[in-house]
Amino acid sequence: MTRRRQRTCPRPDAPVALPDDDDILSEILLRLPPLPSSLPRASLVCKRWCRLVAAPHFRRSFRARHRKLPLIGFFDDFVGSTFFSSVLDPPDLIPGKRFSPPIRDDKGGCQPDKWWIFGCRHGLVLLYNRAQKEIVLWDPPTGDHRRVAVPPEYDNEEKMIWNGAVLCAAAGDCSHVHGGFNSCPFKVAVVGVASNYTEVFACIYSWETGQWSDLVSATVPFVAYCVIHPGALVGNAIYWMPVGEGLGIVEFDLDRHNLAVIEWPSCAKVSGNGTSRIIVTEDGGLGLATLSSHMLKMWERKVCSEGVAKWVLQKSHELQKILGQRSGAEVILGYADDINVMLLWIDGRIWVLQLDSLQCTKLWETNIICRNHPYATIYDSGI
Repeated sequence: MTRRRQRTCPRPDAPVALPDDDDILSEILLRLPPLPSSLPRASLVCKRWCRLVAAPHFRRSFRARHRKLPLIGFFDDFVGSTFFSSVLDPPDLIPGKRFSPPIRDDKGGCQPDKWWIFGCRHGLVLLYNRAQKEIVLWDPPTGDHRRVAVPPEYDNEEKMIWNGAVLCAAAGDCSHVHGGFNSCPFKVAVVGVASNYTEVFACIYSWETGQWSDLVSATVPFVAYCVIHPGALVGNAIYWMPVGEGLGIVEFDLDRHNLAVIEWPSCAKVSGNGTSRIIVTEDGGLGLATLSSHMLKMWERKVCSEGVAKWVLQKSHELQKILGQRSGAEVILGYADDINVMLLWIDGRIWVLQLDSLQCTKLWETNIICRNHPYATIYDSGI
């Protein structure tokens, strides 16, 4: 009688044990994607993980590892209690009411029509109270904000501030990480137009010194009414496009503290305010993107061998090939120079376009066209 051999089932592999060393585990957790749900979900695994990801030094290291902040949404141009829209899917989607702007006055009142949004950079949002002549720098994830009054001589019947930009005061220091007001000192640049419509002016406020700089001005070779689009930070200069009866670019050199006007590319055709934006080129130079006849063209300002700067057409792309479908009416809604992302409204649909890779994502359909301000930050609330 032959004895049958009993088959032995292979033993399941034992679960891989996590390292006992907190430093090694922290290095693993630092590699989580910089999405709003990453750290909160990791904190729910166990008390040890929660302790590690909640530590301030871990949060700083997490930001340092993900220096290029992810796009999480955008603010539209109409300041109010719900003017933020998330571009992420659940569980990373952030409700619009989560970011409530500090726009109430001392008496608890609110006048949204008196508030302007100037732009976003380094995870902060720059607001302006037109009625109170007050700059407000706001950190949406924490709700923290800083206020400063604009000197009367900088915004009055003869001059009007139209736009501004938040800047890192430690721009030359590559060791720091942006993330809230404690990460590094900030300053704000503002730009405006004189009542004669032929002169633009700019100045800077520093939170380090608590002082406003002197005004600098430049003559515009055409009638300029306002500066409605956010400025682009290229190198150590801010560039704005005045809106008026001509085309040109205002350059505010932050090192020399002077203002100049750069001519528009002669071959760059635009059909309206929403068809062009100042951008940062691949090599970090001054660029210009235009939409015309279903084409996206990108120009770069280069210095030739004779030492003269001129505009050169670098790239030209058919929108149909980028979007994967035919395009109709087209408008540039917004642009973020720190992540090189553009928001487009194409024939009733909003798209996010990454200029570096030309990757395009369709968000949703809408017939509402207004300026948008892309917002990038590491949002880890809920730990």
